[in-house]
Amino acid sequence: MTRATYLTGVKSPRRRWGLIAGAMLLLATLGGCASAPEAIDVDLPDDAPTLDQARHEPDAVRGATVRFGGQIAAVENRSDDTLIEVVGRELGRDGRPAGGSASRGRFLAVFDGFLDPAVYEQDRQLTVVGELDGIESRKVGEHDYPYPRVKVRRYYLWPELRPLPPPYYYDPWYYRDPFLRSHYDPFFPSYPRHRWR
Repeated sequence: MTRATYLTGVKSPRRRWGLIAGAMLLLATLGGCASAPEAIDVDLPDDAPTLDQARHEPDAVRGATVRFGGQIAAVENRSDDTLIEVVGRELGRDGRPAGGSASRGRFLAVFDGFLDPAVYEQDRQLTVVGELDGIESRKVGEHDYPYPRVKVRRYYLWPELRPLPPPYYYDPWYYRDPFLRSHYDPFFPSYPRHRWR
């Protein structure tokens, strides 16, 4: 056994290259899964303002390009534009708001034209790219809250996350008795009576 064979554990060079190619393909696939949608895939500087900076230092960061996201709290259609109030969340590598993360604060996404509130529903996840445009004070309950305004240039409304159905249970010991009219399993009463038809 050669030293190379001992180190790799693979005798055939062709098989070794096949394993390397497969590993590279897997890494490329995983990397593609983490990429952001094209609409919000932008290169931001390392010192791009955070939502917290936008709220506490609005004049210092006005005009800066940001990518913020979160869950929709409210939609307000006006004569020329639409304001969407967003509860900010931390963004993942793909730009999607992390649903279980703590709130980063709220901001207003300002869109040109009309957006249908039936589509941009409460709790839907939204990521926007745009320029900071100062602060707008609004009420959250009885509390005055300073909302950073983002003039939206690009955005992505994320598909709704739907829970996966429970896996289908297959009982290897259950068989169809041709002499019985009813195919009811007394040990698993939750199954439908006529599942074999």
